[in-house]
Amino acid sequence: MSSETNFAKVKIEGIFNLEEFSKEYKMTPQEVIQFHNQHCGLQELLSLNLSKYVQHVYLPSKNYEEEDIKVLKSTTLELPTRNEEKEYGVVIKFSPKDLQIHYKITVKRTLDLLTLTKDKTYVNNQKIEQTIEQLFEKANNTLYPLQILTERNGALSKIVNADEVAERWKKETFPKLKDYYQSETTDKILQQFDDTFCNLNKKRQFLERNMFYKLFFLPIYQTYAGFKKESLLQIYHADIAKQINYKMQYTLQKKFTRGNKIALKITGVEDDNLFNENREKGKVELLYKLDKETKVIYSIAGFISYFENDKKHNVDFQLYELGRLN
Repeated sequence: MSSETNFAKVKIEGIFNLEEFSKEYKMTPQEVIQFHNQHCGLQELLSLNLSKYVQHVYLPSKNYEEEDIKVLKSTTLELPTRNEEKEYGVVIKFSPKDLQIHYKITVKRTLDLLTLTKDKTYVNNQKIEQTIEQLFEKANNTLYPLQILTERNGALSKIVNADEVAERWKKETFPKLKDYYQSETTDKILQQFDDTFCNLNKKRQFLERNMFYKLFFLPIYQTYAGFKKESLLQIYHADIAKQINYKMQYTLQKKFTRGNKIALKITGVEDDNLFNENREKGKVELLYKLDKETKVIYSIAGFISYFENDKKHNVDFQLYELGRLN
């Protein structure tokens, strides 16, 4: 082996593909073989017709370092711990209903405790005007500020200030709404909210059925052996009041994005059951981008589809960082 230090010794994992390897480091296969053979021992010599099983390859330091800074060094995503406050925009489109809702939500992080505050909701770019929708919006505002404790994998663990939410509901929101909205229908809706807000930790499905909470608190902070992981994901679709199971594939991208973000691609297909065996199945395609240093979610974009009476329904979801607040 040469005593020069202008090379890097790159360990090869799995089956070696010379064409792909050369392209990754911006060299031709001939250049890779030539440089390697100049710096290796006799027993390590390679040829263009090399074996698929190669332990390591010598490369020019410059080529290696230029690509190495773009590569994720660990297959484990650790839960963010830095104190930070961010504002996100959320846009959810439902088809074929031709319905879009959007709002802003602020997330303040202190270790594994998140405090969320939400701005007003817009429907098809308009302020909410319909009576029932206004009722739901005013009732839901009782949640905020909402403090959530997460598991180490990022999943929702506990509503820390559930007692405060219940107090706000009982003393402020509920009396005002009951006095303003007086009908049999609104009474039933308010009673359901009363049962939920007074027992929030026991009624966590109220949040988990919300697409924002389902996706923002997805347990993505895990180890991805071989950059991949499989699991089952349950998603509730309010339109059909039904929960659908999807078989999921999580793929952690080995390289950072052009914007220097960590990328996690999540794809899935509706799990087989007696009701969908003879029809097309719903799918999930999501792309999570995380801050390279803090691992905090930067954006989520993609769609979730399902079928009802052989008609395809689609939910397009976008969450994107609007800016750092500190």
